[in-house]
Amino acid sequence: MKLTKAGVRLPFILSATVFLTGCLAPETINADITTNGNDYTLRIESTMADARAAMAAAEGRLSAQDDEGARRMAANDADMPGFERFEYIGEGRFELVVDLAGTLAEGESIGFPNTRTNTDNYLRLERLEDGTIEISSPEIPANNLAQLEQLPFTPTGTVRVTPAANDRVLDHNADRAPAMLDRAYVWNVEAWEDRIFIRIEPNGG
Repeated sequence: MKLTKAGVRLPFILSATVFLTGCLAPETINADITTNGNDYTLRIESTMADARAAMAAAEGRLSAQDDEGARRMAANDADMPGFERFEYIGEGRFELVVDLAGTLAEGESIGFPNTRTNTDNYLRLERLEDGTIEISSPEIPANNLAQLEQLPFTPTGTVRVTPAANDRVLDHNADRAPAMLDRAYVWNVEAWEDRIFIRIEPNGG
C-alpha cells in the first residue's frame, strides 16, 4: 500500500534535545538506510540549522559570542554515537555526518540527529511490538507549520531506504518505489510537509 503525502504536516522543532539547547531543523539531508531482518545501517550527511540562530543571522543579529557558544556545543557533543563529523559552520548551521549500524531489539528505536535518544528526532527507526520495523519522520499538527514557514530556509535532499530482498514492505509513502536495478525506496525532500514513512516486515515474516 502506498500512503499519500497529501494533508500530512511535518513541522520539526526539537524542543529538548540533549546535544543542543534550542531548535534544530534539517536544511539539507541525504540519507541512506538499509535493513536486513532486524539489522540496519544508517548514513546521513546533513546541514542542520538552529532555527533561532538562523533567524538571527538572516536579520543580522547573530553575535560573535553566539557563534562561539555554538562552536563549543558542537565540540562538546561531537562524541555522540555514530557521529563522524559535527561542526559549526556559522550562521546558525552545523554540518553533521552520522554513520550507524546495529540490530534493533524488540521495542528499541534509534534516531537522527540525536542518536542518544529516541525522541525529538527528524528520522526514527523503531522495532514495533508486532515485530515490524518502522522508519519515519514525525507527523505534527498542521497548526505548527506556520512556525517553520517563517524560517529563512526549507529542507532539501533525498532519503533512500533499501530493505533486503527477503524483507517485505507493508506500507510506504515513497516518491519512488524500487526499479529494476535499484531496490531503494526514495523520498525527495522539498518542503516541511514531506513526510517519510515505511513499514517493513523483517525476513518476510
